[in-house]
Amino acid sequence: MELADLPNELLEKIFNFLPVNELVNVVSLVCSAWCDVIRTFVLPKQGLLHVRPVHPVTHQLIAMETVLKEQAVKPFPWTNLKLTIPNGDLPGQPEFMRFFNQQGHSLKTLTIQCTELTVDILAAFPTLYNLESLCIVSESESLYGPVPANVEMALTSLKSLTRLRLHLPSYTILRSVAFLSGARLVSLALERFEMELHHLRPLLDDHHRTLRELTVRVEEMKPLLTLLNSYPSLQLHRLNVKSAGNEDDFSDALVQLYDQQPQLRALTIGSELSLRAVDALPQKLLHLQELELIAESINNCKALSELRHLRRLTLCLYDVRAWDETVQLEGVTELSLAVTFPLISPAIFCSFPCVERLYLEDVDDDTLMRDIVVVRTLMACMRQVRVLDLENFVFKEREILNDGVVRFEEMERLECLKYSCRDMSDASLLTMNLPVLRELYLTHCPNVSFEGLSYLVRNCPLIERLHLESNKRGLEDEALELITRKLTHLRMLVLVNLRALTNVSLDSIVNNCFYLMELTITHCVGITLEKGAAIEKLSVVKSLKNLIYS
Repeated sequence: MELADLPNELLEKIFNFLPVNELVNVVSLVCSAWCDVIRTFVLPKQGLLHVRPVHPVTHQLIAMETVLKEQAVKPFPWTNLKLTIPNGDLPGQPEFMRFFNQQGHSLKTLTIQCTELTVDILAAFPTLYNLESLCIVSESESLYGPVPANVEMALTSLKSLTRLRLHLPSYTILRSVAFLSGARLVSLALERFEMELHHLRPLLDDHHRTLRELTVRVEEMKPLLTLLNSYPSLQLHRLNVKSAGNEDDFSDALVQLYDQQPQLRALTIGSELSLRAVDALPQKLLHLQELELIAESINNCKALSELRHLRRLTLCLYDVRAWDETVQLEGVTELSLAVTFPLISPAIFCSFPCVERLYLEDVDDDTLMRDIVVVRTLMACMRQVRVLDLENFVFKEREILNDGVVRFEEMERLECLKYSCRDMSDASLLTMNLPVLRELYLTHCPNVSFEGLSYLVRNCPLIERLHLESNKRGLEDEALELITRKLTHLRMLVLVNLRALTNVSLDSIVNNCFYLMELTITHCVGITLEKGAAIEKLSVVKSLKNLIYS
């Protein structure tokens, strides 16, 4: 049987394994039959429809009423919608309610970006009786905002809601939470504002039996932990709590939380922990998979090796000089590390033999990298990583080129490199022979020239995402023409503060980048083409989905 003879139901299951972008821009172009299956069966279930007032490429204002009217009569309903409401007039238009009357029953996830949550917006919520995930983002500058008169009545229909995310400057919508009593919340995230416990308590009282994920910001950590510990039926799998700091010691309440929530899989504490609270982690949370914490130091780092299921670790530490290099956290595949003390022990890099993604931040900037032993150990221990993010970690070129230091070309599995080097020259690029590299970010590279880039594009031919920033003289039009001509897989190109580029570079992009999907050109003072003319020229690239030009 040929692939074309498969029934639509099987094609749908096969296509569901592919990313949405590939389905839209590649697979749907194979034949009209596949296009019909993708646009009729697959995209409504997988794809995200973002209705917004500005075209991402031409930057032209779009009448939202027209867009909503067109989408309301589509032959297939969308299940995932992101709606940007630019002003208070749109929700009062008949097209707004007509869209939700036609499509609201099919929506499973909805994200609303608005200035304020008004009565007109809430009037559409009774149509969302099948909604499972709701995210509301408000950009209002008002601390509390007006309270819609019918907030409870409008939202009582959300019986299927399981995930609620509020990114608001205040807790207006939570002054009365009776509207959620019929739902069974599994995930609750309250962002931007510091939650007061007398507003959070009614939510937890109603939903603590079903709640599995909680993200919240509070003024003080100890009262929140005490509240969570008061629910014997609470069974959290993910907990993300942050506080304003400057508070009493909450170690006892946190250790008690460990005891009551041994099933926790992901834990983020956005407030500095005591040594006792850190040492208790391996004893209590044996099944932890993701951990993010802030601490002065880790007294007993050997105990961390008991976290055998740990996969992702994020540490912000003041001091790691006492780290024991014999500690082995073999399960950790993703590591983020920030150290504030000006001297770092290289031993910490020896404890993660299976890391595939490494993010390293140099809080103290210049002084941290004085010891060449640190650089040598870092590069030697991380030669198996796939993603290496050193963008916020200050290297000196003499350190990375020092004898005995592993070169980038020895990192055979490297697929993404984010690299910042203030005195970078072409010599740094000569160490980048990375045949499987897909993403490259070079920032603060003032001395890179055509020679170095010509070597780079020859030895990294599969680059799909390229970010070049802060080169004031070396990177000229000739270099960009080479990049766009040789990197045939390029999908994203970001050019920031490249002062030697001129309008000729725009022609190179138009003539060579046939598959470019995202383009950013900003603070390139030599490119003087007016915004309207540049957008008109670049919109010829048919594959372009997102353009930032300033």
